[in-house]
Amino acid sequence: MENHFEQYAHEGNLFLKKVAEQLGTPDDRQHAFRVVQAVFQALRDRITVEESMHLISELPMVLKAIYVNGWNISKERRDSPTMDDFLQEITANSPTPGRDFGSNPKDGAAAVFRVIKDYVSPGEYEHVKGQLTPEIAELLEA
Repeated sequence: MENHFEQYAHEGNLFLKKVAEQLGTPDDRQHAFRVVQAVFQALRDRITVEESMHLISELPMVLKAIYVNGWNISKERRDSPTMDDFLQEITANSPTPGRDFGSNPKDGAAAVFRVIKDYVSPGEYEHVKGQLTPEIAELLEA
């Protein structure tokens, strides 16, 4: 059992390290954790529960926990028509938005999506994009 835990921790740390590198803070995994959590919270409110389950099935175990932490699956799905709405929600999800996202939360969100793209199948990534407005889906290609 301990070997599984160590493997899960390693995979999660590797994911966070990649996000930290994308954010330009390669030695700050706590920063990456906060950014990932904020982006996951905004994303899961915009895609169906079923699509969320497909997405997290392809992520490392620790990321599954981050994704579902505090999630109320019976909450009505949000429909943010604009990028600004989505980015405002991401920053609102962060305990330290100025520190985590600075003046451009788009860069932080795009960093998370670039790393997610390395972990999930192309088909799954397209399914997630398909549930977002075209404007927000642009982030997944940044």
